[in-house]
Amino acid sequence: MKMILLIVIVAVVFLSFGLWIIAYGNTISEEENMNYGISLMIDKMSYFVGEPIIMALKIFNSTEEDIVFRFNISKRYDFIIEDGKGNEIWRWSEGRIFAQMLGEEILGPSNSEVIYSAEYKDRLSSGYYKITGIFIAQDRPMSGSIIIEVK
Repeated sequence: MKMILLIVIVAVVFLSFGLWIIAYGNTISEEENMNYGISLMIDKMSYFVGEPIIMALKIFNSTEEDIVFRFNISKRYDFIIEDGKGNEIWRWSEGRIFAQMLGEEILGPSNSEVIYSAEYKDRLSSGYYKITGIFIAQDRPMSGSIIIEVK
């Protein structure tokens, strides 16, 4: 229940500010006319030093059919922040434990999207950073990136 409430709050905040960036991607599928994908959203494009960064990764299905995403671990997504030189500053999943188990998520016309979110609370120094959101489905992995500025 708390996760659903958090997702709703994040979605309302993003939509109310109108500040969202879409990054589509599909790293292995050879399907033509892809009608599913991801959108990586952040609460704004420029931050002050020490300000938290709220990220959301939306997986969507625009088709009239079910799309099945398969997993070989309980982790479904990840977020990474890299500095301007490509050094990894933060990874959401680091230090977390995930069960080694098969699973699947089905997105159909009735439930056409799912949103995963995270918040980075540590201090970033001034500069440009790349935020990458990754959906780690075994058969259809996708990722998208956004560049932000910290002042």
